[in-house]
Amino acid sequence: LDNEKILKRHVYAVALSLYLKNYPNFYSANNARAFINEKGYMGFMEWLKSEPKELSDLINNSISITNKQLKDKFIISFGWLEDFIGEQGTLTKVIKEFEQNVEYLKREYEKAMRARDERTASLFNRKLERYQKNDLIDFLVRGNILPKYGFPIDSVELSQNIAAQSFKSLNLSRDLSVAIAEYAPSSEVVADGGLYTSRYIRKPVVNKSEMSDFETAFISKCPNCGNLNYSKMPIGSDGIDCAVCANKLKNRDFYKSIEPRAGFIAEEEIKDVPLSSQERKYKTEAIYIGEKTAYSISKYDYEFENIKLEVESTANDSLVVKSTDVFYVCPKCGYSLASNETGKLLDYSDYRPGVNRIEISNNGHKNPFGRGNCTNVSLMKYCLHHEFKTDVAKISFGCNTSSYSTMLSVMYALLNSFANELNIERRDIKACLSYKISNGRMDHKIIIYDAVPGGAGHSRCLVTEDGEVLKAVIKRAIGLLDTCECSPSCYRCLRNYENQKIHEILDREKALAFLKQLG
Repeated sequence: LDNEKILKRHVYAVALSLYLKNYPNFYSANNARAFINEKGYMGFMEWLKSEPKELSDLINNSISITNKQLKDKFIISFGWLEDFIGEQGTLTKVIKEFEQNVEYLKREYEKAMRARDERTASLFNRKLERYQKNDLIDFLVRGNILPKYGFPIDSVELSQNIAAQSFKSLNLSRDLSVAIAEYAPSSEVVADGGLYTSRYIRKPVVNKSEMSDFETAFISKCPNCGNLNYSKMPIGSDGIDCAVCANKLKNRDFYKSIEPRAGFIAEEEIKDVPLSSQERKYKTEAIYIGEKTAYSISKYDYEFENIKLEVESTANDSLVVKSTDVFYVCPKCGYSLASNETGKLLDYSDYRPGVNRIEISNNGHKNPFGRGNCTNVSLMKYCLHHEFKTDVAKISFGCNTSSYSTMLSVMYALLNSFANELNIERRDIKACLSYKISNGRMDHKIIIYDAVPGGAGHSRCLVTEDGEVLKAVIKRAIGLLDTCECSPSCYRCLRNYENQKIHEILDREKALAFLKQLG
């Protein structure tokens, strides 16, 4: 446990477990009502400030580390309290964000009621009820307070349909960021000698007799600059500004997206495994959305060959992985059709490409519970997404970065080189581009992030005071690109499974020319 980021969450977990053991009424069967909604966390903070000896002894007996500096801060003393419950502490920020969102939802609900807009009022009221109905552990893990690998809340399953003739207990699970591509409705998965087709988005269960609404967010592609804008909260009547160009986006410009935290269910029929392997397509894209509760670890300005670079490392920062497909989903049972399942969609006489709702069909659809057809007939258009917090390194260049093709190519060249230079598993780091308008020109920034749940500190290794790590990464990238002879790109230099949808625009020579400016 000599990694400070991992150690920190272990200490927080020990502190919380002892407090809830001493005050079990705040745990309440993992219901966050007492601890979060009713402000039970205030008692927890006061208890921590008293620096209880019982907690100090427990940490000392349960966590073993060798690093003297970390031992002094986390084991011998309570030097970690400021990072946890101080004004800019992790728990303080997470609670503040939660309470601000609750106030926003209440305010928009009351505004809609005064305007006698019952439809909008109902939307905000349902979102408020769902938002406040948290599991305590889930809430704390998502806030990066508890270690995610100890509580794998982002691991979801593709479950067998209860009505299948050959019912087997499948053990198919993926991290949610991967599952929204590989387990999404219409996806086919080979397991136990059969071919299973995902068909339902499982709805969250509140209790034995009640299912909750889907966990939703709102996404809009700005018509002015093309930026994807994301909001966890419904958009109020005043709209919001585009994060890149400040163009006003109204609530009608946003479409809903589901975060499928409860997983997926296969359709009833189990097919034979085909003799030829199926082509796999990568169906997601990452969006850097930033996070109010993120904090900067380090930030430096460099100058390579008279070109200025700004590199910043942040922790607890936010990204969203979203599906590139859209789905028509039953809001009652989760039955779903992908937008490329044209044959099934044409069973609905009111289906047209891009339409938001379809409902006129002679056949209806089965529910996933083995009880015949679902009583609901309408399907609504959604995409799928997963929001997560992690460590991030942001690289800005003081030169022309307006070419999308060039910057994508540079991004993958640096990402591959970074993994090789620091001996990091390539699947543990990923990247995306973010945008800003500068002097009327769309400039790109490279975002490198940890794909490990909660972050593992990989990306921050790129950001050093002397800039030597970044220099070495650039030099290695130039060497790899310079010794490849492909055109425009290949699997040796830039291409991989994840970027297959942009293979044709990845260009080795463009990336090489850009990087040679820097070294």
